[in-house]
Amino acid sequence: MIQSLELSLGEAIDQAPIAAAQLAQAAAQAQRVPVVPQKPHIQRYWVPSAGTYSYHTHIAVSGQSRERFKWAIELFYNAAELERQPWYEQFLGGLSEPCEAASASTIEKHQFCLGRFDLGLGAPRAYRQLVSLSRPDGDTAVVVARSINKGPGLPENTKLAYTVDPNGEVLHWDGEHLHWHHICCTPGPALLPQPVDRYLMNLLRVLRLDGAERKTYRDEAAQFRTWLQGGDDLPR
Repeated sequence: MIQSLELSLGEAIDQAPIAAAQLAQAAAQAQRVPVVPQKPHIQRYWVPSAGTYSYHTHIAVSGQSRERFKWAIELFYNAAELERQPWYEQFLGGLSEPCEAASASTIEKHQFCLGRFDLGLGAPRAYRQLVSLSRPDGDTAVVVARSINKGPGLPENTKLAYTVDPNGEVLHWDGEHLHWHHICCTPGPALLPQPVDRYLMNLLRVLRLDGAERKTYRDEAAQFRTWLQGGDDLPR
């Protein structure tokens, strides 16, 4: 069965622990393969329950610290309310709202988030999500982001786009490098009604006409690396 584009709040809370575990497992598997530090690595794989592909971008950034790792966890958990995201210039701003619902034992906290992005498609796209934070161990943190039907209202002249599982961020500290795993699963850019939007994106992806999409993920990772290594105003 294909996942719903949006979950209810209760469904998203119930599914967050499983989603977090899947993201953590994907990150751990990726790190078993030797990578070149400082260089973004992208994997694409089919997700039957999503009816589309997930893109997993991994970069290991040198010259970081455990304190920087801890800071980055909160940075990504609260990314929607930043004035700008230095790693993604297309971010137009957003907001977050507290979620008082009880969390599962493996989830530390939740919040409602809405981020707006200029994807070069005319009207900005917004993602309305429940964002959940999990810390599987002292060296790993997972931020799950799942589209839901509750949360901040949609701004004018903005189209709603969606993310389905697996979608989120994994941060890991290995004692030498800060690993960032950006795992994105979207069924389309909201150009057409669903499921036609998904079919169009799948066609482009199957035909390997997803170069622009891959470049976006690669550039995000490279800009994140550059920002971390050049930001004198960042916590050490």
